Amino acid sequence: MNGNGEEKYTAADQMVVSGAHQIKPDDVIYVGLGLPFLSALLAKYTHAPNCTIIIENGIIRSTGFALPRATDTLGSQFMSDQLSGLFYINTLGQAGHITTGFIGAGQVDRYGNVNDTCVGDYRNPAHRWSGSGGATDVMAFCQRTITVLRQSKKRFPVKVDFNTCPGYIDGQPGQREKAGLRPGTGPAMVITDLACYTFENGEMVVKTVHSGVGVTLEKVKAEVGWDIKAAEDLRDTTPPTDEEIKILREKVDPKRIWVGGKRQPSKGQED
Repeated sequence: MNGNGEEKYTAADQMVVSGAHQIKPDDVIYVGLGLPFLSALLAKYTHAPNCTIIIENGIIRSTGFALPRATDTLGSQFMSDQLSGLFYINTLGQAGHITTGFIGAGQVDRYGNVNDTCVGDYRNPAHRWSGSGGATDVMAFCQRTITVLRQSKKRFPVKVDFNTCPGYIDGQPGQREKAGLRPGTGPAMVITDLACYTFENGEMVVKTVHSGVGVTLEKVKAEVGWDIKAAEDLRDTTPPTDEEIKILREKVDPKRIWVGGKRQPSKGQED
């Protein structure tokens, strides 16, 4: 708590900051809409000022910009380094020039496969999302991919209902390459409001637990649809610094577009 009795930081803040910590100073980042934008901008305004941010519709930026509500806005275009297109961006990925992909997800399973399509039967779903956008290309082409989402047991099934973005598929060695994907690519980390996960032999394991916001390993396991393993070097997640929280709230998202890990409706509109 701070001096006003407010939380110093929230689980959603921890999720965004943990994502930013995974971005390297010279990364070229293919960023999906939502929380990945916050993490990428926070990294650029802190430890990675020279990183390059690529938006799926072809906007390439080496400078910061106002947090957009969508991928293609005047704010994200203004003073950008290049306005190209989806095809050009994907060819950069295929050629190995994009180091890190950063996407959201509807579901993610034990092998890092992502579902952004539907829950239940494809032709008669219980819920339908908007679809891949550029997320399939991110997971297929980038040297490593980070997935970020709010965690619940129904969003962490043992197997996704629909494989929108192939991770390590069935966990067997060589399955990505067999499917025609670039060697050495694939999921590197999954980050939620409870924990951070890495992959060992193609299977997700708990790497760090957000103990700073009251999360325990037992709570993490309760919100996973299989008996997930913990890494041998399991530890507490590195908490945000006061400076990171200040930059996140005052510079990255001063209009409070994303609060609690959810996008807030525009004035006069419903989300």
